[in-house]
Amino acid sequence: MQSYPDPIYLDYAATTPLDKEVLAAMLPYLEHDFANPSSLHRFGQRARKGLETARLQVATALGCRPREIVFTGGATEADNHALRAVAARHPGGHIITSRLEHAAVLETARQLSAEGYDVTYLDPNERGEITPDALSAALKDNTALVALMYINNETGVVSDIPALSRLAHDAGALFFCDAVQAFGVLPVKVGELGADLLAVSGHKVYGPKGVGVLYVREGLEPPPSSSAASKRAVFAPAPTTFPPLSVWGSPPRWPNSVSVRTPPTSPHFATG
Repeated sequence: MQSYPDPIYLDYAATTPLDKEVLAAMLPYLEHDFANPSSLHRFGQRARKGLETARLQVATALGCRPREIVFTGGATEADNHALRAVAARHPGGHIITSRLEHAAVLETARQLSAEGYDVTYLDPNERGEITPDALSAALKDNTALVALMYINNETGVVSDIPALSRLAHDAGALFFCDAVQAFGVLPVKVGELGADLLAVSGHKVYGPKGVGVLYVREGLEPPPSSSAASKRAVFAPAPTTFPPLSVWGSPPRWPNSVSVRTPPTSPHFATG
C-alpha cells in the first residue's frame, strides 16, 4: 500500500495553533494563581492583577481604554452581545448588516428580525465589496446599528470601515465591526476605524479557543430600566474564566502594526 506523508495544515485563516509562549503565559494561572479574580483575598487579587494586565495590553493594541474592554467566551459571543446590546437600547429599531457576515452576526440578526426588529441585508458588488453607496441607500431615520466585518473570512475582501462608519454616524447610528479576521493582519485601531463596538478573537492569533474580546465605546450603557441580570447580559456577557484570558497579556501575540508577529516555531502561511 502506498504511504503518504502527513498533511501540512495551511488554513491559518480559520484558526491557529496555540503558541508555546502563550501556553507558558497560561500555566502559572492554571497551576498556582488559579483563584477567582473577583475574590477579595490575596489569591484572588493576584489573579486580578494578571487579568487587568491582559486588559491593558488588549486596550493598547486596539487603541482604547482598558475599561472599554469586555472579555467574552469567544468572538461568536462578542458578536451576539454587540447586536443584542444595541437592540435592547432601541426596541423595534432598524439594523443594517450584510449577507457576507459571519454566521454569529447573521443568526443573531435573524433572531432579532423574528422579534420585530427591521433588519436590512446589504448585497455585495461584483467584487464582493459592501460599498458606501450601498450602505447610504439603506440607512433610515431610525437606523440604530450598522454591523459589518472588516475582512471577510471566506473571500478576504477588505471593507472600507472608516468610510462605512462615518456614514452610519452621520445617520445617527452606532457602528459594530467584526474585526476577527483582520486583527494581526491589518491595523485595528478603534478610533481610526470609527467603531463603537468591535470584536476580536484569540484563536486567530496563536491564542487558545474560547477567548474573545468585545470593545464597547465608553458611554454606551444599558437602558436605565434594565434589571441587574439584563445589564450583565448586555455588556458583561460571561463570568471571568481567567487562565485563558491571561494570554491576552502576552506581548508577542497582540500586534500594533500591520505585521503579524510570527512565532519561529509556527510558520504562518495565511495572510488573512
